[in-house]
Amino acid sequence: MLAARVVMAAASLASLPVAYTRLGERAYGVWVLLGGLMAIMALADLGLGSALVREVARAASGERRGRLGAMLGLGLVWGVCAGVLALVGIALGWSWLVSLMHLGDLSTQAWHAALWLALGLLFNGVEVPWRAVLEGTQRYGALACVSGGTALAGAALAVFVLRRGGGLVELSASSAAASALRTGLIAGLARRYEPAMAPRVRGIEADDLRSMRGYGMRVQISSASAAANTEMDRFFLGGLFGPATAGGFDVGCRLLNLLRLPPGLVLVALFPAAVAGAATGGPSWLDRFHLLATRYLTVCLAPAAAALMVCADPLVRLWLGHQVSWGAANLAVLVPAYAVNLAAGAATVVTRAEGRPGRETRYVLLSVAINFALTYPLARLVGPLGVPLATAIGVVASTGYFMLHFHRTSGRPIPPLVRVVWPPVMVAAIAGTVGAVAARFLPDGPDRWGAAAAVLCRGGLILAVAGALLVASGCVGRGDWRRLRGLVRRVAPAAAQPTVASPAIAPPTIAPPTIPPPAVAPPIAPPGLPPAAEMAGGGR
Repeated sequence: MLAARVVMAAASLASLPVAYTRLGERAYGVWVLLGGLMAIMALADLGLGSALVREVARAASGERRGRLGAMLGLGLVWGVCAGVLALVGIALGWSWLVSLMHLGDLSTQAWHAALWLALGLLFNGVEVPWRAVLEGTQRYGALACVSGGTALAGAALAVFVLRRGGGLVELSASSAAASALRTGLIAGLARRYEPAMAPRVRGIEADDLRSMRGYGMRVQISSASAAANTEMDRFFLGGLFGPATAGGFDVGCRLLNLLRLPPGLVLVALFPAAVAGAATGGPSWLDRFHLLATRYLTVCLAPAAAALMVCADPLVRLWLGHQVSWGAANLAVLVPAYAVNLAAGAATVVTRAEGRPGRETRYVLLSVAINFALTYPLARLVGPLGVPLATAIGVVASTGYFMLHFHRTSGRPIPPLVRVVWPPVMVAAIAGTVGAVAARFLPDGPDRWGAAAAVLCRGGLILAVAGALLVASGCVGRGDWRRLRGLVRRVAPAAAQPTVASPAIAPPTIAPPTIPPPAVAPPIAPPGLPPAAEMAGGGR
């Protein structure tokens, strides 16, 4: 699954510059807005996909096996209905969407593109029960091959149609085709490996829906909040400033998503390690684990965030081949906020290892409330930059609230946490300031070679200064390498254990269009951990 996620990220990284250049700023912005619309519509599954994986895992162990076919059939029916409702909703509300997204002369192309994307959403709905069979029975190798292979195929098809002169409609059709291919392959593999676990429409009862709805809705709260934060930001940008601005900001979001991948995967691996450690070492082990993991996350994330802020503009130019000012600005604004969010990930791991994920619910809702309350005023005050600024404030404030609530309810003192966090943060601030001041004297240029030189020189200087200060101040020493090796030895075997049945890492419900995905802005997840879909390796 790790390899599949890397392949999918690489496919998106390679195909997006072609899409941005061939479509143009405005048409690409429309593509982004349509993708956000599909992401919101995908939430109509009510979390049944996650609940189905849980039911498959239970049936595989011999529990409630007789009702599994009907439950899978319920997931299939609901997924198809969600796709049909998306098509009907687009048709009924299209005139309002044209006005909201300022489509103008692109409205006809956007209409046909939306229909193709809705068709892809329908294919994704059909995929739900079959994917649940593979994940619930831990057929991760087969699922990874399909996910990575169809991502590459979708990227290649998208690049092909764009280079042949295709536009929004052709790109959306290629996305729907990739979704259909993935659905067919997943369904075929599920029938091959588990022929007895097939959806059965006959025999569906109201109790089946009730038994899955409660669990699925709890999982869906985080996904819905993520969509409210990220996708509504797109609509705010498109509605207030036009599709081109929304497309420019999306570039920064996609880069941030790629850059969040390594720490996100580390946190996924830490969760089963924390569960195993808590079972053997008890609360005292978890306390030490929390401080140690938070310290190393901060040591790695703080200098990296400083380097990314200073290198935001040349990094975007290196990727796309030309300057996209709003993309670089968005990246620079969101990077420090998500560094704080990811550094707090150890607290979330501990919370879930203790079996208290409910602590995160108020955090998620608070982030949405702050974002919504600040977006419009800040957009009017400082322009388009106010939209990601509101998101960043919401992320930092709600993460801070979560940490205070976590320490208060668990009885853990805050001063030890402050002592392990503030030195690397101060070092990163100093190194970032040095890099920003020295940037004007370092190599740079308008083309990709100049941008690459700027990224290497600025980033290298910041990381070198930060590393020297960390060693000189005693923040990092030989003892840290021994502790890290010990942590890795504990994480590696624990991470290899199956964790499908845990509500904390529920798998995806409806997979998005493949490459280039219309909606991959960084979602607001519980602190430090990617949303459930990403943790399972197949979501947005």
